[in-house]
Amino acid sequence: MEFLDTLWAYVEPIWAWLEAGLLAFGPIGEGGGVSWVHLGIQMGVIALVMALLMPSYGAVLVFTVASVIVHVIVDQVLPIVQHGAEFAIPPVTDITYWQYIAFTGAAYLVGLTVLYIIKAIIFPR
Repeated sequence: MEFLDTLWAYVEPIWAWLEAGLLAFGPIGEGGGVSWVHLGIQMGVIALVMALLMPSYGAVLVFTVASVIVHVIVDQVLPIVQHGAEFAIPPVTDITYWQYIAFTGAAYLVGLTVLYIIKAIIFPR
């Protein structure tokens, strides 16, 4: 377990930095925290579509950026569709917003990698 403690000592500051953005701009659940179900469904659908469209693993960074862009668009349009809210420009001058974007980018990079491996196993060339 000493190895895991050492590994967590390196990962924890990065996770804390990313989590600050997620808590500030992620979907809010009933208890006031992050709605992991809402975030998981939104990210899962976007990642699944992008992984199916990805021609090779060499395009993973391009598809990660495209996934983050689609995610930001869905974050902006979903309140308009669900609640009739006014359009709001994302707060691009706020550092915690970029921490949220970094969190989504890291999550999409991992998710696209896993889904591409599954796709390569199921649909071999």
